Amino acid sequence: MPLPALAWQDYAVIVLYLAAMIAFGAWLARRKRNDEEYFLAGRRMPWFAVGMSVIASLLSSLTYLSEPAEVWKSGVTHMTGKMLAIPFEMLIVWIFCVPFMMRFRFTSAYEYLEHRFGVATRRLGVVLFIIMVVLWMGFVVLASARALSTVSGISLFVVILTVGAVATLYTMLGGLRAVIWTDVIQVLLLIGGGLFTIGYVAWTTDSSPLDWYHVAMGRLNTAAGTEAVPVFSWDPTIRATVVTVAVNMCIWHVCTHVANQMTVQRYFSTSDIGAARRSFVTGSLFGVGLNLMLMLAGLAVLYYYVGQNLPIDGGLSADTKERDLIFPTFAINHLPTGVGGAVLAALLAAAMSSIDSGVNSIATVVTVEWNRTDISAHQNHHVRQAMGITLCAGAFITIAAYALNFLPDTWGIVGAMPRTFNAVTAPLGGLFLIGMFVPRANQFAGFTGTILGLSTSLVLGYLKQIGGILQGAGLLEHSLPDLSFTWIMPTALCVTVGSAFLLSLFAGGRRPPPPGYTWST
Repeated sequence: MPLPALAWQDYAVIVLYLAAMIAFGAWLARRKRNDEEYFLAGRRMPWFAVGMSVIASLLSSLTYLSEPAEVWKSGVTHMTGKMLAIPFEMLIVWIFCVPFMMRFRFTSAYEYLEHRFGVATRRLGVVLFIIMVVLWMGFVVLASARALSTVSGISLFVVILTVGAVATLYTMLGGLRAVIWTDVIQVLLLIGGGLFTIGYVAWTTDSSPLDWYHVAMGRLNTAAGTEAVPVFSWDPTIRATVVTVAVNMCIWHVCTHVANQMTVQRYFSTSDIGAARRSFVTGSLFGVGLNLMLMLAGLAVLYYYVGQNLPIDGGLSADTKERDLIFPTFAINHLPTGVGGAVLAALLAAAMSSIDSGVNSIATVVTVEWNRTDISAHQNHHVRQAMGITLCAGAFITIAAYALNFLPDTWGIVGAMPRTFNAVTAPLGGLFLIGMFVPRANQFAGFTGTILGLSTSLVLGYLKQIGGILQGAGLLEHSLPDLSFTWIMPTALCVTVGSAFLLSLFAGGRRPPPPGYTWST
């Protein structure tokens, strides 16, 4: 059945939120602006704000939509794998990633690659990062725009343009300081939207999370499009297991905290290693809470429909990527007028917290590469240049959002991420890990290993599609399987680091790397 139009109160909440973000960015822009202030917030940002900003950027609207949607697919079993990974990823990042990168007072994380390997490897890292972030931001914009367009009836083009333009504008005006403080506001808005949904369902249905759990788990493997996630299986065609989800998430966090400019730049904005570590712990704890809250929101919405035998509004199907739209659709149809708009504003907040981080990090990296110097050493030479690059990055986001609209209906957000922007995450992270832990690896080994890892990601992610093309050309008799998305990053990381290690044994550098650029020196 058709969805009702948004009430004027809902529109008012959304417009007020967008206007507030622009005004806040403009207010922060009044500060004296030099390079270090614009790109690194003067290296004086409070650790708690940095931690909240990191998790706001990494969660994004993809998590805000996919976690409640995943409950319809696999109950709480997928979240079990994510929670299992947390102690391991926190230990690795705390001990290795944060203190290692904080040794260097760089502006761009990829300056490390030149010092460790050479100019060609640095350029490879920059190119991979830009590809990854443009795809990621395009995906973020598309997911949030599709949800808002579906529930409001506003043109997809208008929504994409508005979301991208507002986030780009306040980022351009206020630099990293605006990004971090708006992220703090957006995290609080995310929490408010999720908690209100949970409380509303519990109150109106006189139920508890235990009731929601029983309904969600009771429909697994019986309702269309559902499947319980097993603990482990060696069958790579099984969509996910608890163990492979845990390994996948652990690898993603390690690679993101050592090789992603969006994250590393946040830590560079703190004063020392201690503050950076506190920021990391803060972000991790907020991440655990937000993920659990979104899972509970998904369970609540599922119970509201399934537990009361109600049809899903708008005729949405829970067994395709339409399940990603069920949460915002519920908010508009069933939450009080104005509150539904607040939930949609939270969705926009989740998107913008990622977009602002992405365009700011691209502007920083491109400015550093363009000038081939440490921009933090100057006073105000590059701020205008970075503002122009920020605008260009915003334009590319819009293009990427439309280009990603071809994704198969059955993937959903959870399955599509490792096949798009996260195809780059493991090879790029692996390149940094090679630099840290393989002392004999030279530029040839690191560069080649990264290319092999990237090729592995793409082949595994699109194996079924590649098989279809080969079948159509008469080069393959049987179709190739659709491998689980949870095997892509672990396999790509193993290929990246493993091949570089082997190459270093036979074609490694005869001279040791410069002191301080490996973990042991």
